[in-house]
Amino acid sequence: MELMRSSTLFRLFVFHIFVQSLFASIQEREWINNQTTELTGADMVCFSEYMEKKIPDATREEVGVWLSDALHGRVNLTSLDHLDLQLSACGLSLHKDLDNIFILRVSYSGCLVQQQHGYYVLTLDTGKRMSRYGGRPHSLLMKCPVAPVLPSQELIQCDPEFIQVTRQLPRDNWDNELQWSLSLSDQLIVALEDASLIQMNAALSGPNITLQGRRKEVLSPLTVTEEDSVKFLALKLISGPYAFSMEATCPKVGTAREEEAELYIFKRHMGLTKRGSHGNGGLTVSEVLVQQTDNFTVHDTSQLVTLVIPTAQILQTKPCTEKHQLLQPFYRVDVVLSFKETNHKMHWSVENTLPCTVLYFGEKPHNSYSVN
Repeated sequence: MELMRSSTLFRLFVFHIFVQSLFASIQEREWINNQTTELTGADMVCFSEYMEKKIPDATREEVGVWLSDALHGRVNLTSLDHLDLQLSACGLSLHKDLDNIFILRVSYSGCLVQQQHGYYVLTLDTGKRMSRYGGRPHSLLMKCPVAPVLPSQELIQCDPEFIQVTRQLPRDNWDNELQWSLSLSDQLIVALEDASLIQMNAALSGPNITLQGRRKEVLSPLTVTEEDSVKFLALKLISGPYAFSMEATCPKVGTAREEEAELYIFKRHMGLTKRGSHGNGGLTVSEVLVQQTDNFTVHDTSQLVTLVIPTAQILQTKPCTEKHQLLQPFYRVDVVLSFKETNHKMHWSVENTLPCTVLYFGEKPHNSYSVN
């Protein structure tokens, strides 16, 4: 009798374990299936600092309802211009693509985004409101993996003839390597090995890529103010839906006798962004740190940050490589920019070499290198 009871209890225990395992397996499979559907769908793309989702016509009304509830105010999708202020306050934006389809962009740092199981998750819960009108309650889900470390550094090297830009290549949100092409001014697109077709040289070294070109061949004008413009390298790496900025400017070619050095920093998101998008997403500078000096002024415009630094604070000299009786003035400036709209900082460095010059009698070189 005791043996029968033990056998029955054992079978019940095994059945209980089986049911629990089956239920857990079903839950895990459902989560994975949902993950695959959301993350690999053509209407959903994950970038370094935000995610985007196409809003089909069938769900447009539901999204408008959800936005109205989430933002505690009536949202009219027919007037996108008036929505910008409402949406941007919570890390959201809404626009139409070339096919007139609504695109919802969500910043990972937005007020409605959560981190769950290593993913950024935004649930557009339209169920309660839609069920009031007899609609089938359901939710729209946006989620992307938490991105790997964002490559936030850029080194620009300039001399009177050349501009050279070095950055660490990014990976996608799944930490996969990407196959890159080059895009100059969003018009000319070539493979990396064909960089010479757009007058550039490309070199890979470990995780970094360096691109170099002659200033007069690859730079184009960029307006700073109504009275002023700079020469700009409108260069990006592109891969599928992604773009990665290699954009840069050089200081204007001047001489060591100028009292101030003007540096132009192109504002942009430093990770993977949407290919074909223009502008910097309305970035506003909140803090500027310069490693070499505290004596500088900042001018922030829609596209550029201009730093004005007294030349005497940063200028150095070394023997001219071509004529040793002359001196080669140069300087390096390292800057860290913080923006109100993102938690990621921009680490920007420039090394600028000026034309060789004569050291006049009585004039002392700035931090000059010793000549052996």
